[in-house]
Amino acid sequence: MKIPTGFPTSIRFRPKSISRAAVFGLIFALTSFGVEGRQEQSVDEYRVKAAFLFNFAKFVEWPPEVLQDPSDPFAICVLGHDPFGRALDDIVAGKKIDGRAVAVRRISDPRQSVACRILFVSSSEPKRVLAVLAAMNQVGVLTVGESGNATAEGMIINLTVEDGRVRFGINMDSVGSEKLRFSSKLLSLAIALKK
Repeated sequence: MKIPTGFPTSIRFRPKSISRAAVFGLIFALTSFGVEGRQEQSVDEYRVKAAFLFNFAKFVEWPPEVLQDPSDPFAICVLGHDPFGRALDDIVAGKKIDGRAVAVRRISDPRQSVACRILFVSSSEPKRVLAVLAAMNQVGVLTVGESGNATAEGMIINLTVEDGRVRFGINMDSVGSEKLRFSSKLLSLAIALKK
């Protein structure tokens, strides 16, 4: 698949074995939400965002040094206020990523993110989150935010809602520092963002 204009050519990676179901799942998540009621919309929004978090894992390759112990679960962590309720737990229940069980962890301090591969940072968290992660010299964490300025704060992926649909942008400036490799399929669906 061709990488869209605006993406550095150094982002081309060897394709990861991605099933058609994973691609369709991500595309479905991209196009599938719009509900009348405010409370229902919020619930539906976070169900879709939970699906995104799980599906991102299928399109990203982590550095081997962070996934050394095959018995460790693939951890998706939520830092701060958890807007997902049971949606994230339900979506990952019984699922595996690269042969590893998927675990959802709720944490209250960025220093607890040592074993996290995906870190969803709630909009309730202050900007200092990434400074704490940088001070820990921790790499291999896919940070996902949902505030309007999440990428300006250094998050790799920002989830937004536009016209009743959940969209995501990838901050290409932050990708390299985490040693993550993104599938071209994921990049083609994303909005290119800069800090």
